[in-house]
Amino acid sequence: MAVLVQLVDGNVLNKFEVPSNGLTIGRSIKNDIFLDDPSVSTKHAKIEVKELKDGAYICFIHDLESTNKTYVNNNPVDTLPLNDQDLINIGTQSFKFIDEENEKLAQTKAFKKSWIPGMYYLED
Repeated sequence: MAVLVQLVDGNVLNKFEVPSNGLTIGRSIKNDIFLDDPSVSTKHAKIEVKELKDGAYICFIHDLESTNKTYVNNNPVDTLPLNDQDLINIGTQSFKFIDEENEKLAQTKAFKKSWIPGMYYLED
């Protein structure tokens, strides 16, 4: 299934699983994801999950006519299908959409020691 990861300065703050019935995001505590942020509308956005015939699914994000819009990859959206690694901005809050079905883990890279004492780098 899909996951929304809340980011603060590039670090993970929270992780929210996207259930099959979707979830809502906003400043009201009635939302599935509550954001105590004055730049977020009471009912700001919704993520909807649509199941396909072969058991796969696709997630859509819908802006719920919010004051400050919903952004995906720095573009304002009304409704948009989400792809793995999309960056979602709601008010001043940032989330990364991770589709666990499509997530491909990169191979861990080994450190290489530089000729400069105390310096290391990752080899491509």
